Amino acid sequence: MKPRNTRVLVVAAALLAASVVPAWPQAPPPQEAMPPQEATPPPSTTPPAPQEPAPAPAPAGPKVVTPEEIGISFAPPQGWQQGDPTRFTLPGDICCAWSPDNVASIVAFVQRPGRPLNPKVLLEQSAKALESALGAEVKTKEVKDIGGLRGFSLVVTAPGNGAAIDGKGTVLTTQHWIGIPREQDVIVFLMTTPDAAFTQNEQVFQGMLDTLKVSGTQTPAQQASK
Repeated sequence: MKPRNTRVLVVAAALLAASVVPAWPQAPPPQEAMPPQEATPPPSTTPPAPQEPAPAPAPAGPKVVTPEEIGISFAPPQGWQQGDPTRFTLPGDICCAWSPDNVASIVAFVQRPGRPLNPKVLLEQSAKALESALGAEVKTKEVKDIGGLRGFSLVVTAPGNGAAIDGKGTVLTTQHWIGIPREQDVIVFLMTTPDAAFTQNEQVFQGMLDTLKVSGTQTPAQQASK
């Protein structure tokens, strides 16, 4: 998958992101070496060589988790190529990523708020924030059973580049968010695609979601969300 630079937003504890896209890992900035201090060597000794500064530690990459570690199972999107999850910037721990053409993508990741979040509240907060921050148009939104637990589905369209929405690009771009909150975390699936290819790519996404199984527990309030 090719890298694409854009921003990621997390708003009002919702699993809202303006984009979830690959990004090249960046090297740490170079550090200036401190000049060696002058010292008067004792007689008949060799002055010590100046020590080079210790190399800067490598930047920490995104945490990658397996489907088994976060309690999900599914069939991967048919005909799509799996990408390198470490190349993605995400508001959470990434599990998997796929693309058919280096533009459209499906990613799966998990957020860990450490408390139960209500599917309906997450849905409304996410939709409102996308509308106000990026001028997105909400196409559909609903709370429903997904993978055996209560979750939400949100489809929005906004200006972008086909691979992400930013509110100002020249390509009409659609995102389909799936959020499944459990007692301590939230499982997220996100498809991003040029709007012109949405119908075709949505069929692949729905085929994947039809095989999804999510383990774990929800609170009574989460289960009763409508």
